[in-house]
Amino acid sequence: MNNLLYYLNTIRLRFTNILPVTETGIISQNQVKKEVWYNWFERTRLTFLVASFALFLGVKSPWYSLPPEALEAFDTNLRIASAGRVIALLFALLAGAIAFQFIAVFNWVKHTSRGAQLCAPTNVTHTIENCYSRGRTARMLFWSGLIAVLLFPYLITTWSPTVAFLSAAYYKQGVEATHHVQRNFPKIQSQWKQNITLSQPEPIKSIAYFSIEDSRFFQMSSWDRIWVEGFGYSNNFFAYIGRGWSYAVAGLVISLMACYLGLAEQSFNALITDLAKFLPWAGVAIALLTLSMLLPNFIDRHLDTLYAQGQYRPVVTISRILKTCYPPLQGDTEFLRRMAEAGFYANRPDSDAIEFVKGLESYRRKDFIRAEDYFQNALAMQPQNFLVREYLTTSILNQGVTYFNGPNSPTNHQTGLAIERFERALQIFPAHIEALYDLMLARAANGEFDRSASAARQIIETQEYPQQSNLALLGQAYLHNSWASYHDGKIEKAWEQYRQSIDNKAWKESGEGQE
Repeated sequence: MNNLLYYLNTIRLRFTNILPVTETGIISQNQVKKEVWYNWFERTRLTFLVASFALFLGVKSPWYSLPPEALEAFDTNLRIASAGRVIALLFALLAGAIAFQFIAVFNWVKHTSRGAQLCAPTNVTHTIENCYSRGRTARMLFWSGLIAVLLFPYLITTWSPTVAFLSAAYYKQGVEATHHVQRNFPKIQSQWKQNITLSQPEPIKSIAYFSIEDSRFFQMSSWDRIWVEGFGYSNNFFAYIGRGWSYAVAGLVISLMACYLGLAEQSFNALITDLAKFLPWAGVAIALLTLSMLLPNFIDRHLDTLYAQGQYRPVVTISRILKTCYPPLQGDTEFLRRMAEAGFYANRPDSDAIEFVKGLESYRRKDFIRAEDYFQNALAMQPQNFLVREYLTTSILNQGVTYFNGPNSPTNHQTGLAIERFERALQIFPAHIEALYDLMLARAANGEFDRSASAARQIIETQEYPQQSNLALLGQAYLHNSWASYHDGKIEKAWEQYRQSIDNKAWKESGEGQE
């Protein structure tokens, strides 16, 4: 009977790695059950379970959020974010497998010391070395996964320029709308809006934020720009980051904590050894990425010299290659202008680029109607050019603002023409926050309170996507909803919506609030 229990315990140890043999004698059935349940609450296993859960949340939750109608209009997608969720899924499965299978590689010290009697002395050393080697491989995987996930902002801002442009554009539009609310709060709050003056919108001139303007860039105090502008850790990017990315980062960090917890007293030495092996390679990778951002800037400065010397053909050839190798330059106005002008002077004109430059000149002279025509032609030739679409939208918006503000006094408001321009701008750039905001005010000034409330509801919908809602903008949206309900005779609903405009706690009560 004793031998039978001994062999059963040995088989259980070999196939499950849950119960180590504590002594050569007989282990009672109650003691076995007690140790089984105790091992389920072992801290390494629980930490891996928490890590796996966090990583699964990273798979379930979106990594980046932008209005889908805008993604469709600009003919882009969030596939890079989907790839990140696949990475999170793989590491979630790995962490879960380690937790549920209780693989011995993460606590090899305990298993080899307590179960040494099951192995010959010559095999114990081999088992320890094998477990330690496999454990280090797993830890390196988690370290590599963490670095890959932390590079997600860089991948978006560098290799998905249209998505980077949209996030920057929406962030800027929200800031401009907020500034207008703050400067004109009493006029916007009132029902009579004839004295409001709308702000002239400005387009985004470049998404190639990482640029070397002068020698001061190479001072140590300026190198934080590498992380903010080069690797994408900026406000306009993180304004639309999803919770999935945060969960994935947290899950990988917790997984690494679990790895070192499983090494018991060897954890600190293992951490130092891993960092000594991993950091040089990580440093080389970061240095290469930094160099890949610096080189295009050096070449761009050299192109300025070639252009000034009249060497137009090399400027065109190098610019086309550089625009492909470093995609943020596709959204740089001055870079595109120089390439178009060099092509014109070298008798190698690009029709859509020429139309774009003509539009820029008309826009600079504030001839927004003529600028609209040129930008329309350029967009028809190259529908995927997001910078042309931005300038076209801004030209139309400026026409509407000019009509609304009136040439001499508020009595010259042409709100009908202004509304038509704002609606056209929204067809070209869906969910444009400034266009929606101006449309909401213009319709209210024109006495169209129901349609003004419709624009307000669209503003509320746009605030589902940023990480933090724009409180000033939402307050005005709820206020204009309140005016519409008031004119419809729905006094109680108007009062409820007015409360929402001054107290964000009232959003959840009605189910209309945004997180």
